[in-house]
Amino acid sequence: MKKRWERLGLSFLFTLIIFAIFEITALLMLALVYLLMNLGVINRVLIRGSFPVLAVALPASAIVGSVVAFIFGRIPLRPIKELINATNKLAAGDFSARITFHRTSEFRELRDSFNRMAQELNSIEMLRNDFVNNFSHEFKTPIVSIKGFAELIKKEELPKEERNEYLDIIMRESSRLAAMATNVLNLSRVENQTILTERKRFNLSEQIRRCILLMQTGWESKDLDLNIDLQEINIYANEEMLSQVWLNLLDNAVKFSASGGRIDITLREAAGQAEVTVQDYGRGIPAEEIPHIFEKFYQRGSDHAAQGNGLGLTLVRRIVELHGGTVDCASEPARWTAFTVRLPMMQKGIEG
Repeated sequence: MKKRWERLGLSFLFTLIIFAIFEITALLMLALVYLLMNLGVINRVLIRGSFPVLAVALPASAIVGSVVAFIFGRIPLRPIKELINATNKLAAGDFSARITFHRTSEFRELRDSFNRMAQELNSIEMLRNDFVNNFSHEFKTPIVSIKGFAELIKKEELPKEERNEYLDIIMRESSRLAAMATNVLNLSRVENQTILTERKRFNLSEQIRRCILLMQTGWESKDLDLNIDLQEINIYANEEMLSQVWLNLLDNAVKFSASGGRIDITLREAAGQAEVTVQDYGRGIPAEEIPHIFEKFYQRGSDHAAQGNGLGLTLVRRIVELHGGTVDCASEPARWTAFTVRLPMMQKGIEG
């Protein structure tokens, strides 16, 4: 009710302004006629004879002016009212609200800006809902698994082999939860970061070698052959963040490689950029999935438990973007998958 009175008050104010302009114009015209009459420019007798007519016309004009002002005063306010209604819908959580007026170019620009904002808010809300749903599911699955196998281990008659097997599962699921929590925290930190800090000049090839060693347990357990070809390149970047990029890409390559397979890791300079490629020869990625692999919680296929939490590549892309670089994926299903990261070698006048 209060908002309705506020809108009526706005209409009344606009109508009053139009009416005031109308009446002020009429009074100025009468003042001009009076001045011209005193100066003898126009016939005084003629004007005096028209006074009765003016006496009737002035109130009539006031009435007609009020009606006209009330009617036409509401027309310019229609876009504003539409904007107010749409804004209230957005505030209430209805992100489908749109405005449609087609007045002047300024109003059309306002319409387009508002509709674009509403679309973005709708997309953000959908992403938020997906994030909550997926995150809840991904956390619940290993927790339920840990609980179930822990209950089985409590049985005294359980054979030692099965007990060890269940303990291995619990350890693996616990590591998965820890990795997910770490990725969530890292992703939250870099998503809210707009300026890259703590940069320094370091040897990129040496950093990649260290990351390969950190993943040694994984690629040795699958008897993978690593083909490493790294040029000696220095870069000016955030060393800690970039190490997360290589660890995530290497982890994916190991994860999706068949036992006894091969992984190619190359680093070279190309067009003033450091170009890193990590290629595995596993099952590959279908073409229709490639546009989605950098989305939060997106996972290839349906075997989620074996594939991780769907946050690693999102983290990779964000870190690379913060460094002013790009990350691309190419794949041939059932044959190979290659991730290529390109990073500028020279920033703030420091050349690698």
